[in-house]
This record gives sequence, C-alpha cells and structure tokens, in this order.
Amino acid sequence: MPYSTKESSLQKEFENFGQIAEVNIAKDDFTKRSKGYAFIQYTSQNDALLAVENMDQQVFDGRMIYVEIAKPGKDRFRGYPKTSGPPTTKQHLQQSNDVADC
Repeated sequence: MPYSTKESSLQKEFENFGQIAEVNIAKDDFTKRSKGYAFIQYTSQNDALLAVENMDQQVFDGRMIYVEIAKPGKDRFRGYPKTSGPPTTKQHLQQSNDVADC
C-alpha cells in the first residue's frame, strides 16, 4: 500500500466487509514512517475472509494491494499456557525446575 495511507482511509475502505476491531499500520521504530503494510483485525473471521476475497489484488490509493490472513509471528512465550500471559519470574524458574514450592 502507499506509504502515505492513513489508518482512517483503511478503516473506511475495509469496514465495508464487517466490523473492524483495530487498524494498525506497521511503522519503522526509528523513523516512525509507514513500512507499506498494515494489519486490520475484524471482530469476525468471516468478515476477514470476505475482505480478503474482495480486496486482494485491488487498487487502493493508487497502488495494487495484496490482502491475506496474517500468519502467526514468533511466540516469545512458547511453552507457557496460552491463558497465563507473560511469564513471571517464579513461573519461569519453576518451569526450569530451579525452584520448588515448599
């Protein structure tokens, strides 16, 4: 997508396919400039699939865009229960068998 694209214009275009929970344009940590891609989170998986079907390889803001379901990134907390949140020091040590409950 164009580097000048704003979150509001993505929201307006993509809300045609369902309720959006969040729009996040990826930005460079140092310059804070757009990296040329974004993540749009829908409240429904069916809405996300509808957006992919209708917007992939379409022209948006003067450029061809490619829309797909996001792939999972690296999991920093692999090995911990998914519902536990970030590990505490005690959880980390217990999982390493370095600490025992008394």
